[in-house]
Amino acid sequence: MPLQFPLTALKKSDTTDVKPQDNKQNTQNQQNTQQQNTQNQNTQKTASASSFAVKEVSKDIKKNEMVDFKWDENGKEMKLSDYKGKVILLNFWATWCPPCRKELPDLSTISTELKDKDFKMIGVSVDDNQEVLNNFLKSNNLPYTIVFEPNELVGKYMTAAGQNQNVVPQTYIIDKNGKVVEAIMGSRSKADFLSIINKYL
Repeated sequence: MPLQFPLTALKKSDTTDVKPQDNKQNTQNQQNTQQQNTQNQNTQKTASASSFAVKEVSKDIKKNEMVDFKWDENGKEMKLSDYKGKVILLNFWATWCPPCRKELPDLSTISTELKDKDFKMIGVSVDDNQEVLNNFLKSNNLPYTIVFEPNELVGKYMTAAGQNQNVVPQTYIIDKNGKVVEAIMGSRSKADFLSIINKYL
């Protein structure tokens, strides 16, 4: 059975309610963050470029259709629909979610292996704090685009796909015509992801 975490419950709870097994990790992450504060002040531009904040989400939601959104990537405005004509894997995740972190190496490998295909992978972080995300990315280099949007995007994709499991990770496969063709709730293996992606490449 796929591993997953309830998105709403975790985002609204305090740390005493969140994953007891991760409390030690959270403390260590906070200590690491404090140790890196001086370095981060000198490299703030580099750190903030680790992920890209979504600046606009389409108001239109149509059944089984891609929900477009925009972000600035290294000074250039990008939008999801720029990748129409490619198969898109859109992975909603968070740094506080163990199943999300577990599948990152497989997603990274898939992104690298399919880089010469008509394929684009985008990770959408639903973390509450972009600085926490960027600190995570500094020590966990991911070879695909990571955008930050903790508010409305995941809900709009759930509506478009007609599903109501408010969990992370959740992954959407968008075909070359911009149709949402797969909604995957919970983590999956590399083989599982590839078997789904290859149906649409």
